[in-house]
Amino acid sequence: MAQSSLDMNNPWHVRLAERLRDDITIWLCTVRPDRRPHAVIVWFLWDGQDILIFSKPNNQKLRNIENNPRVLLAIDDTKGGSQPLAIEGTAVLVKDGSVSTAMPAYAEKYAEKFAQFNWTGESMAQEYSEPIRITPARIIRG
Repeated sequence: MAQSSLDMNNPWHVRLAERLRDDITIWLCTVRPDRRPHAVIVWFLWDGQDILIFSKPNNQKLRNIENNPRVLLAIDDTKGGSQPLAIEGTAVLVKDGSVSTAMPAYAEKYAEKFAQFNWTGESMAQEYSEPIRITPARIIRG
């Protein structure tokens, strides 16, 4: 689902790109080793091709991804549920130090939230030190 694969003449694709760029939260759904679902609301960054999420160490979502990398991301428009969107994808835990919440794009997207919690990208990166990269495979319209 690379940005280049979105047809910007298609109003739905334009809206999808806006939502991935501008929405503040997304639901990350993973599967526990005992096959029970696990869903958490998280902040995210769409880089035009993949979705980045940052986690505190030792969280359930990290253990779930290590066991089963298939995930589902869900966005609601928060305006009555008229534009729900789900994205199936594959998650990997990024261990090479190449991304963090101190990235300019992430810090810019969450500037108001950082101010609200008295964080900087660097201070958040100390606590949310485990990056997750999700490569979308399929988009599901609600």
